Amino acid sequence: MSLCLNCFLIEPAEKFIYLLSKPITSHKRNEEEYQDLYSKWLETFTSLYNSRYEFLIMAKATTNKSGLIKYDNSFKNNYYKAKTNFEKISSNKDIETNTTNTTTREWFSKNQRRLSLIAGFEEDEKTDIELSIFHLTLFMFQYLHEFEENSINMNLWNYCLKSSTFSKSNLVIGLFTLICQYTLTGALIFSVIEDFEPTSDHTIMLITAMSTIISLLYSYDTICSFISSLPLYKFLINLYDDYPELILSKEEQKLIYLNKRKINMKKPYIIYNLISDALSNCLLPIVIPIINVFIILNSESVVDSILNCMAIFFITNIDEELYSVTQYESDQYSMNFSRWVISSIYCKHFPEFKDIFKFECENWQSNMINIAQKIKKKSRSKVSPVEVVFDVPSVALRRQSFESNKNFNWPNLN
Repeated sequence: MSLCLNCFLIEPAEKFIYLLSKPITSHKRNEEEYQDLYSKWLETFTSLYNSRYEFLIMAKATTNKSGLIKYDNSFKNNYYKAKTNFEKISSNKDIETNTTNTTTREWFSKNQRRLSLIAGFEEDEKTDIELSIFHLTLFMFQYLHEFEENSINMNLWNYCLKSSTFSKSNLVIGLFTLICQYTLTGALIFSVIEDFEPTSDHTIMLITAMSTIISLLYSYDTICSFISSLPLYKFLINLYDDYPELILSKEEQKLIYLNKRKINMKKPYIIYNLISDALSNCLLPIVIPIINVFIILNSESVVDSILNCMAIFFITNIDEELYSVTQYESDQYSMNFSRWVISSIYCKHFPEFKDIFKFECENWQSNMINIAQKIKKKSRSKVSPVEVVFDVPSVALRRQSFESNKNFNWPNLN
C-alpha cells in the first residue's frame, strides 16, 4: 500500500488509513481472497485499537524530524483539522443520497466521479483525504488517552465520556447515590449545628488533624479528576452538536442490527451526568473536609472518632465504589464508542459507505462495488460478433466440384 502521508506509522495505522482513504481500491486488492469492506473494517480497527499506544508514540516521535507531519498534542486541534478538511473535500460533492426506486447500477453510474475520488484516482485530493483520516484517527485515540494521562477516576456518571451506550442501571443507582450523599451530609451539618461540644481529648484532636489532612488529599484528587474531565464533557457536547448523526433516529433505533449494538447515548444524558458529577465530585468534596473537623471533634470517644472518619470517607467514595466494571467491559465500551464516532464523522462526509462503516449491515449498497465489477466483467467477456465474408467465386467452384463427383463410383472397401 502507498500513502502520500509524510509521517511514521505503525502497520495497523497504515492499513486503517488506507482502508478509509481508498475503500474501493482496498476492496479490489483483496478481491481474490474475498475479504469484503465490512470485515476488513472490523479487522483493521480492532488491530489499531489494540496498538493505540504504539500509534500515539510513533506519531509523537515525528516531531523532531524535518519535513514530516507536525504532531499536534491537542485532540481538539486534530479534531478541528479533520473536520475542516472533510468539509473542504465534501463541499463540491455530487453524491446521490436518495436511493428510492434506484438500482445499484444507476446509483453507481451517477456517483462514479465521487467514488473515483474516494478510490484515490484523483491525485490532487488524495493527500487531503489521507491527512483528514490521519487527524481523525489521531484525535480519537488522543481523546481516549486523556483518561489515563490525567488519571480520571471513573464513576457512575463520567462513564458516558467514552461509551455510546447509556446505562439505565447507572442512572438509577447514581440518582439514589446522589440523594444519599446529600441527605447524609445535610444530617451531619444539622447535627453539628444542634449539638456541638468539642472534646478535650488529645487523641481525638490528633485523629481529627490526621483525618482532615487525608480528607483534603482525597478531595483534592477527586476535584482534580472532575476538572480534568470537564473539558471532555464540553467537547463531547459540542461533538454531538457538530454531528447529530451520532444520535440514532427513531426509525434507526427500530432496526435490529442497530438495536443489538445498543447505541442510545444522547446529548441530554451527557448534560445530566455532567451536573450529577459536579454535585458529587466537585461541590461535595469541598464541603466534606470542613464537616470532618466538627464531626470528629464532637466525638465522645476514640472509637467513635475513628468510626466517624470511616463514615465520612464512605460518603465521598460511594459513587466510585458502586461503579464496578471489568477491564474487558471497559475496553469493549471504549472500542465501540471510538468506532462509532470515527464511522459517524466519516460517513457524514462520505454517505455512500454508511451501511458498511457506520451501520455495519449488509444492504444492497454494501455490495455496490461487487455488482459494479461483475457488470464490467460481463460486458468485457461478451463475444464480439465476427464478420463473415463469403467469396462467391470460390463457393461456386466448390459447388460445381461437388456436383461433378456425385456420380463417382466409390471403391468397395470390402
